[in-house]
Amino acid sequence: MKNKKYILVILVFLIYFVSCKDKVVYLDNSYPDLTPKLYAVGIINTEGRFQQNLTMSPDGKEHLFTVTDSELWIYESILRVRNNGVKIVVDTPSFVTNFKYKSQQFIGEPMISPDNQNLFFIADYPPNIWRAKRMGNEDWSQLTEMTELSTQKDDWYVTISQNDNLYFTNGTVYKSTLKNGNYESKTKLESHFNQKDTRDPCISPDEDYMIFTADDSLSTNQSDLFISFNDGNGNWSKPQSLGNKINTEHREFAPYISPDEKYLFFSRRDKWQNAEFSNIYWVSLKIIDKFRN
Repeated sequence: MKNKKYILVILVFLIYFVSCKDKVVYLDNSYPDLTPKLYAVGIINTEGRFQQNLTMSPDGKEHLFTVTDSELWIYESILRVRNNGVKIVVDTPSFVTNFKYKSQQFIGEPMISPDNQNLFFIADYPPNIWRAKRMGNEDWSQLTEMTELSTQKDDWYVTISQNDNLYFTNGTVYKSTLKNGNYESKTKLESHFNQKDTRDPCISPDEDYMIFTADDSLSTNQSDLFISFNDGNGNWSKPQSLGNKINTEHREFAPYISPDEKYLFFSRRDKWQNAEFSNIYWVSLKIIDKFRN
């Protein structure tokens, strides 16, 4: 009987440990349902600042996002928010402040890999894709320009699946597979959405669906969010609009799936130039359930 009690205690401890380990620490405890809400007002969304393109570490203790200007939609900087459980620290990472531009000061669209060891972002203009490595002090360093992925056009918005497959866009979505620690080649996705101008692809962890931005295409004159599902054989379904709870008369873009796959984050801006606001929202990812076959 005593041994059974010990086993029960161990099982309870293991369940508690796993649940704590898998928990994502958010900066906002006002969790959304199927109606989008501003995320972390006063921390992420600050009045008078133009913010977009959120990403976070797998445990949620580190957030990064892009800060833009209001007039010309220039990526001015990347800000970081760290939460150690005691206090919240907002700063600009050293790789941003020390970045050596070749042409124009333009940097943004951070994306942390699922293993928390790589940070992808775009910089300079026309933009190229860069990668930084997680160092021992948990800062980002060892910057590498990923010239092997260059399409000789404007390359944007890296997204990474759970098995390290990388996607990005230049208006057409490309996929690159990790080989020997490097992304050495790319292939164009064969899909309906690649027949139009497709931006900001966000791949699901298991690569079974993609949420993306369509600008002036797919029967819309605005930048809206759409979803397409993969049947497991490389075939992508016809894109579907995420509906009027997300898509408005303003521009919706920069989708991001939370590490626990519970929430969809996205950005909303009234217009690209001479904007009055640009903010980051979150909504329950259950909002996509009605689009599944």
